[in-house]
Amino acid sequence: MHTALAPRRFAPAAPSATATPLDRLQRLLDINIALNTYGDTNRLLRVITQTAAAVANCEAASILLYDEHADALRFEAASGQVGDDLVGMLVPIHGSLAGTIYTEDRVVYASNAKTDGRHYTEIDGDTGFDTRSLLGAPMRIDGRPVGVLEVLNPHRGGFTRDDAEALLVVAAQAAVAIRNARYEDALLRLNQKLADLDRLKNNFLAITSHEMRTPLTSVRGFGQILAEEVRADLTPYADAVVRAGYRMTNVVETLDVMASLHADLGMHPGRVVSLRCLMVEAAQSVQGDIRVRFPEGVEVEGHGPRIRLAFTNLLRNAVQFSSPASPVSVDALVGDGGVHIRIRDEGRGLQAGDLERIFEAYEQVSQGDQREHEGLGVGLTVARAIAVQHGGRLWAESPGLGAGSTFHLILPLLGGHRSA
Repeated sequence: MHTALAPRRFAPAAPSATATPLDRLQRLLDINIALNTYGDTNRLLRVITQTAAAVANCEAASILLYDEHADALRFEAASGQVGDDLVGMLVPIHGSLAGTIYTEDRVVYASNAKTDGRHYTEIDGDTGFDTRSLLGAPMRIDGRPVGVLEVLNPHRGGFTRDDAEALLVVAAQAAVAIRNARYEDALLRLNQKLADLDRLKNNFLAITSHEMRTPLTSVRGFGQILAEEVRADLTPYADAVVRAGYRMTNVVETLDVMASLHADLGMHPGRVVSLRCLMVEAAQSVQGDIRVRFPEGVEVEGHGPRIRLAFTNLLRNAVQFSSPASPVSVDALVGDGGVHIRIRDEGRGLQAGDLERIFEAYEQVSQGDQREHEGLGVGLTVARAIAVQHGGRLWAESPGLGAGSTFHLILPLLGGHRSA
């Protein structure tokens, strides 16, 4: 005979010699601990089935999850002598006790599985296990059944109402473990997809910058020749070509850095560069009122073109966000083994919440959704990356909107240590 039950309508069999209530609580607590201990989902499910069998004082327990491709329930974990053999086997939705539990979303107790027409006997035949009595509870995620937790063959008497209620608790805990595992698996897949996209992006940036270098060299070289050879009235046009070539070179350098933000820049130890020369060159490449006060003899070890690119991006940012009549000032303080460069503008300033956001790639702080200024939107990102990869720091300060901004760049001096 068999008995179908909901949790509160269970008609218990004769009392069985199960564990004490305190022992049950300890077993259930063990599962909660296991949920936060085991990173291996398969191992966790095995612990849950072993605990369920101990709580119900029976021979075995098993977890079956719905397989939508097979439209059946698949054994995911099982305890007992044939537990390992069961994993991966399928049980039909229709014509099985597990299928009844799953489709009707309720606890089912078959006190005599041999005479229960819903019992799927092929599993016993394939494994040699003798299912005499079965108690099962649905496993739910977000209120929907996703599988079944079963306990089989109590050691004494039959399963009780206490067994059914404990099984529901264990089933809920198993569902939490499965949901977490699915979330983790989805997160891993998403992270892998993002890593693949990032790799494709970096490859594209590297290939693009490589392919642009040769034609840009020609544009700059021939533009310089034209500027020297053409009639005086054509010189401004040739100069414009040269400036455009240098500007595109900066774009190529920016793409290079963006393709290697988390990698070595390829700097050669022992390459000494003058910061003042690099700052003057950067100021000359940016159109605007830039006033540079920079001490002589300030040298660092690093990649000159990249440091100049960082300076150029910082100066261009300051000019872009300032009115034509507002100067941009640059000065430097040397001390404690480092040089502290300050680039001040009298532009529109920054809100406190934007002081870090401006260093994120492709960000342009503006009013509304319109891009107010040209550029890739990565200049400050690249400048900070170059600073960090040279052992320095870069940050921004501003009293607020309409009050201008100051960008602080600290680099370690040659043979010195970065200042605090």
